[in-house]
Amino acid sequence: MLLGLTLRNFTIIDDISVSFGPGLNIITGETGAGKSVIIDALGIIMGGKASAEDIKTGKDEAHLEALFEVPPGSEAAAALEAAGVDVSGGELLVKRIIPRKGRPRSFMNGGIATLKMVEDAAGGLVDIFGQHEHQALLKEENHLKVVDETGGLGELAAGVRELYRRYRSLEAEIQKLSEDRKTLAQREDFLRFQCSEIDDALLQEGEDDELEEEKKRLLNAGRLLSAAEGAYGRIYESEESILGALTRIASDLGDAGGIDPSLGEPSEAVKNAIIQLKDAAAYLRDYVSGLEFPEGRLEVIEERLRVIGALKRKYGDTIEEILRKREELGSELGRTANFEEELSRLRNESGAVKKELDSLARDLSEKRKAAAANLVKTVEKELKEVGIKSARFSMPFAEKTVSEDGIDSAAFMFSANPDEELKPLVKVASGGELSRVMLVLREAAAKAGGSVIIFDEADSGVGGAVAETVGKKISALSRRTQVICITHLPQVAKFADSHLAVTKSVEGGKTRVAICALGREERVKELARMIGGINITQKTLDAAHEMLGG
Repeated sequence: MLLGLTLRNFTIIDDISVSFGPGLNIITGETGAGKSVIIDALGIIMGGKASAEDIKTGKDEAHLEALFEVPPGSEAAAALEAAGVDVSGGELLVKRIIPRKGRPRSFMNGGIATLKMVEDAAGGLVDIFGQHEHQALLKEENHLKVVDETGGLGELAAGVRELYRRYRSLEAEIQKLSEDRKTLAQREDFLRFQCSEIDDALLQEGEDDELEEEKKRLLNAGRLLSAAEGAYGRIYESEESILGALTRIASDLGDAGGIDPSLGEPSEAVKNAIIQLKDAAAYLRDYVSGLEFPEGRLEVIEERLRVIGALKRKYGDTIEEILRKREELGSELGRTANFEEELSRLRNESGAVKKELDSLARDLSEKRKAAAANLVKTVEKELKEVGIKSARFSMPFAEKTVSEDGIDSAAFMFSANPDEELKPLVKVASGGELSRVMLVLREAAAKAGGSVIIFDEADSGVGGAVAETVGKKISALSRRTQVICITHLPQVAKFADSHLAVTKSVEGGKTRVAICALGREERVKELARMIGGINITQKTLDAAHEMLGG
């Protein structure tokens, strides 16, 4: 539901805000007062064409805002959430700023929105019927949707749509696999080569670090041997060995400790040092005896490191990464080896889905034709009731290749005059005729679809009893969805749940447009004006009272 509009610096409007209620919202006013400007603004807010010409003279930019109620769980809410617009609060504020220089900008709930996002939102929120761009039912791709809605075929149509998307997805996979077949053999050979190259290396995690350590030892073999032998000699074997000296010191301190017990602690420390040095000497002895520098070992290590380095450059910075890459290559090779089996499976599945799709689409087509025949009869009958006496309406079907909407190619055809052939509705209907056709179609549908429906002078060219019929149909439609209707006819305006009047005045050489909600007495006066024109008499006031039920 549209809750309200705020327009600033738009065409002849300085600043107005208007609220709308549920049911039927009627907008009236004298010709040229600016009624249609309000509808034009809503069309621009919801993605219509905007230009600097829409900005009020002397202003730098126009600001247009529309506030909608978006019930949680509704299709519109789901579509907006999918587009990244948060409507968890149950409301959507759409804003359009039109600068005199630069491009117009759009916002939804405070976030910047692309025009495509706004247009997609408009498809589920607003239908404007009249001499405007947002006329969803004029798009031929929506005509079958009207038939589906009228005939209660929405679930069946959704089934066809889902099957078609699944079929197209399978066909895309088949196409891709078939194209890949040309390079498959080369790819398989290359994968096998890569796997073998890694497998033949017999890599072990941490191996490269161990090899680098061993290489370092081999390159420094002389220094290692000299350091270990020298240390062993000085600690243990030489005549003036460290161990010999410490042993004598320990003996002297032991004797002295018998005289002065305070020397016991350093004596014990020296004894501990002797034990540790003996362990170190034993380790150095074994280290020297164990040192081996096999001839050619350095060359073997360097070659192994070269092999590992080459694999690192191809497959990963570490041995662990290389081994993970090997697992990935093996998985891809497995998929490649099962190519023909996978292609056969996809073809079988696609064939089964296509068969089911064709059957369901044909079933939908038969039901659509029956629903369309009933719709055509209803529309032709009711078009006469709303003043298009010679109206003819049809919906010829032709078969096409199955697609998302089935196998039917169909569009509404219309002729308002007996001597004119039926032509596509959008090409032959005038603004007033179009609004009445849309009104009839909407009323004939099983449900209104939940969007706000706006009629810009749906009563154009009618009067009397026909106008009364138009009013009743608009009123009936407003029981199912919010309707906003601009009208010049009191027979339509009398059905309003909310009556808004637009006035235009000139103050100090400046044009001022205002819109206000009318109470009971104000409605009487407005209806009287619509009945009798400028000169309101008691008779017209009485007629207006009667129209509103006394």
